[in-house]
Amino acid sequence: MAEQDRIQIAATGSWVPSHRVTNDMLAKTLDTTDEWIVSHTGIHARHVAQAGETTSSAAVQASRIALKRAGVAPDELGCIVLATSTPDYTLPSTACLVHRELKAGRAAAFDVSAACTGFVYAMDVARGLMARDPRPTLVIGADLMTRIVDWTDRNVCVLFGDGAGAVVLKRGTGDAGLGESILRVDSDGAFALRREGGNRHHLSEQIDVPSIRPFLFMDGKPVFNFAVKAIDEIVSELLEKSGLTLNQVKLIVPHQANFRIIDAAARRLKTGTDKFFLNIAEVANTSAASIPLALDALVSDSRLQVGDILIFVGFGAGLTYGGILVRWGCSAPLAVV
Repeated sequence: MAEQDRIQIAATGSWVPSHRVTNDMLAKTLDTTDEWIVSHTGIHARHVAQAGETTSSAAVQASRIALKRAGVAPDELGCIVLATSTPDYTLPSTACLVHRELKAGRAAAFDVSAACTGFVYAMDVARGLMARDPRPTLVIGADLMTRIVDWTDRNVCVLFGDGAGAVVLKRGTGDAGLGESILRVDSDGAFALRREGGNRHHLSEQIDVPSIRPFLFMDGKPVFNFAVKAIDEIVSELLEKSGLTLNQVKLIVPHQANFRIIDAAARRLKTGTDKFFLNIAEVANTSAASIPLALDALVSDSRLQVGDILIFVGFGAGLTYGGILVRWGCSAPLAVV
């Protein structure tokens, strides 16, 4: 890659299921209210996948939009990197199913498993691959979190929604592009947010192990505290590494987990929540999809201009966390397709 080349976001795309579930709808089957959910999370509604809708189909929908906007044919791609915690299958990877549906030719394809930080991890991995392959890369965050929650647990199920977001990365020149990045994990909290199963037990034994939790488990307080510190740490260090101040950043685009987390993090950073772009009210926590969904909302609303500086910051199970600084380079709003 030439010294002057930068890895740039050429286009974005997103998809959410058409089925929208409001807090009032949940209150009909759960011991909760719209007021309680909003006051504790900032969430008003979420989109829930229906029969026939899968993580791979969600990813394909978002990807087709991003590819069309970027003017890139699927067989021109060098790689597809898909971040998810809710794959269609244990194997093959969901990225391979997306590759098959898109007819992506000789592109490589693989999944990244870093939970809600997955999209940030995937972006940095893709950048590394593009250092030696000039072809465009498709980066996707897709999750159907409502498939793995216990719909009788009001403390967890109200938090999540389904969706997918995608970006096409290309090489380009100039100042725009992906800047400093940080990827980390606090593995002391590895079991604070988990969904059990996997291969800790022989497959024939799993149905006889009552201790295996089929649904997502979250130890709320330590996860909350970790998330607040993670946002502060990542944003502060990215600014220091980049030689920037927070005033020079247009927006922080965080993983959309809970408004209270963002509010607490903003106070630690000595800024307001208006420094963060938030769409959690309408889409809830979509895990790896949340940052690309938020980015596409910004693009679709024509809220970004050339030269704007953004910080993506994610945090999730593992406990993974990380961020990446982006200088925006699209000179015009991307057409809605």
